[in-house]
Amino acid sequence: MLRILAILALIMTLPGVEPIPVITGSTVVHDLAVRIGGERFSISCLLRPGVDPHAYQPVPDDIRRLTAARMVILNGMGFEGWFDGLAKEAAFAGTVVQASAGIEPVMTAGCTDHSHDHTHDHQASVPDPHPYNSMRQGVRYAENIRDALIAAAPDAAEAVRTRAEALIAELRRTDAWATAELASIPKARRVIIANHGALAYFARDYGFQVLAPNGAFEDSEPSAKQLAELIALIRNQGVRGVFLEYAKNPRLVEQLAAEAGVKVAATLYLDGLGPAGSPAESYQGMFRSNVAAILAALR
Repeated sequence: MLRILAILALIMTLPGVEPIPVITGSTVVHDLAVRIGGERFSISCLLRPGVDPHAYQPVPDDIRRLTAARMVILNGMGFEGWFDGLAKEAAFAGTVVQASAGIEPVMTAGCTDHSHDHTHDHQASVPDPHPYNSMRQGVRYAENIRDALIAAAPDAAEAVRTRAEALIAELRRTDAWATAELASIPKARRVIIANHGALAYFARDYGFQVLAPNGAFEDSEPSAKQLAELIALIRNQGVRGVFLEYAKNPRLVEQLAAEAGVKVAATLYLDGLGPAGSPAESYQGMFRSNVAAILAALR
């Protein structure tokens, strides 16, 4: 094994062997791809950590990088609703990979895509494009990214596979930790209210009920009726977990919590990594931070 890795490292130093340019469409995918790919790939992300993907606006450098890329690894499921238009503008002719491929989608009501088109029906049933918020689904992301990178650089297959195996083992250990810790929350308390519909896979895989009034909180003011219904639900069910997503406007969540007589719990990172120095600066850090916030609020 060491000999093979040494040979690959030598190949990388030879003239004419340039790293394969890869673009990623989300910060979660980027973190996984960098850890799996190594030096054989030059991987950059269109999104920045800590920035709301809904607010993404391409700049000329994004188009330049996309034009030069051989591969794009997207989250998929509509997360990068802006990608098709950007790819057309950049005349991108490389390979497009969906990191969420093969994951059975969980359908939710409301807006969950990250395009700039807000004319859709918030009551329509659409796939939640955030499978990575369950670490079990994050394993599939890592497997898909591994396979795509090996296909792009067969000469680096052994090194890519080795890094992927180590990372997947870490993700599975993190999932086991979360499963054990979250099981300590009584079932009656496993209700979360968030201002963004991004926890459907988390809820399914770890046994929670998530109430995320997207239409009310993300694109418009909630009606008095909507607000009253949510306040009644919090009071009647004894909901403790009213959460605000990082980088989202806190006003409505704070109003809801205040009128219902509960506290706003710790911030959740649901759309991607947090900025450098935050507890969510890596994928596993993001997930652990979210689990810790939920445990603190609901135990």
